Amino acid sequence: MKIAHASQVLSALDHKETVCAHGNIVQPEYLNLIEEVSRKGWGSTFWGREGSVNWFHIPLSAPVMRNGARLKLSRVFVNYHNTSRSPITAVHLYDGTRLVMALNDLQLYGDHTKGTDKSNSWILKTPSEVTGGLGISISVQFPQSTDNNTARWILFTTAGAEFRLEP
Repeated sequence: MKIAHASQVLSALDHKETVCAHGNIVQPEYLNLIEEVSRKGWGSTFWGREGSVNWFHIPLSAPVMRNGARLKLSRVFVNYHNTSRSPITAVHLYDGTRLVMALNDLQLYGDHTKGTDKSNSWILKTPSEVTGGLGISISVQFPQSTDNNTARWILFTTAGAEFRLEP
């Protein structure tokens, strides 16, 4: 009886849903600005054309209701690995055509494939109801190089969103 009671308490406290998409789903906005794409079991790597900026789009199915109550988007994350020669400069979040969040003037790089951290996870200041499909759009800069051996690539392994049931 105690185990059932503890399980009911834990279930009542668990008011969140998380949805994820594998990195193989990521699509660049401008295909002509991509020099090479490699899709493997662990994700997608894109090599950008020197001196370009490209947006990468990740669609997520969004749970709208849970037991008749509306869920609100509270956090998104993107697991990636890139170099300082291919920084993420913006992250935009869309509910259908509605812009939910825009983070601009970023310079994010490094290996962020092992879990969430302050460089790949963003909490919404005000949780938002989602009524359509959820889209994460990521701007990546591939600057001019002064040396021919500088890597300009980004690997996406997964992306996700957390929804909470607000009382």
